[in-house]
Amino acid sequence: AAASRVLKKSNPTLSKECLETAQALYEVAKSKGNTTEKVKALSELILATESKNYIKEFVSMKDEIIEKLAYCGWAVGHVIHKIDDKKFKKALSTAVADYQKELKTQEAEDSPFGVPYKPNIWGAGWSIQEFGVEQYFFYKGWPEHTTSDFFVNAFNFVLGVHPGENTSSFASGIGSQSVTVAYGINRVDWSFIPGGVASGTALIRPDLPELKIWPFFWQQTEYVMGGGATNYMFLAMAVQQLYSQK
Repeated sequence: AAASRVLKKSNPTLSKECLETAQALYEVAKSKGNTTEKVKALSELILATESKNYIKEFVSMKDEIIEKLAYCGWAVGHVIHKIDDKKFKKALSTAVADYQKELKTQEAEDSPFGVPYKPNIWGAGWSIQEFGVEQYFFYKGWPEHTTSDFFVNAFNFVLGVHPGENTSSFASGIGSQSVTVAYGINRVDWSFIPGGVASGTALIRPDLPELKIWPFFWQQTEYVMGGGATNYMFLAMAVQQLYSQK
């Protein structure tokens, strides 16, 4: 559904095929999927079609959405401007305000880095990037209850504002100091792929969180495109847009 919107002008035939495929898949899967995945799919279908039926189905899920707000609320923020139902919007607005208060409390308790962070055996960079992207859509949907700090801080975390002796940027080749020994197709070469985004600082027990220089620690320096690189690029554009407006 998202691809169909992008392709609408440049390749209308493929755009139509993408949308028809998305709609067919949704009809098959909607009774089997969980709330979060259903909300994500519906938000994209609403943006692609503006169908009243999809909007009606979306609004009917109000209680489910509020229950799972931490997981799917960002997708509502992505499409809230297309919803006219006042009761739905009021209920979501209240729920978002409460959720953001919880996040600010959690952030203050977890770390001084401006994002919820708890060290794990696997580097937290990717999950913090994902959190930042989701918070961007909360900010776009409900600027009165949210802050840009969460997605800006998530971006800064990746660029080096994180715990440990090694405060390198997780995006190889970006920043004055970055991960230049990483786990991609290049790992046996002790080298890096420019623009590759690693998962980042891991907790190597019993030590403190650290970023070791060794190409085979996949839980620290593994590259991925979906999530790692894509979320990084999204955050870079989001932060650039934010500051260009100030």
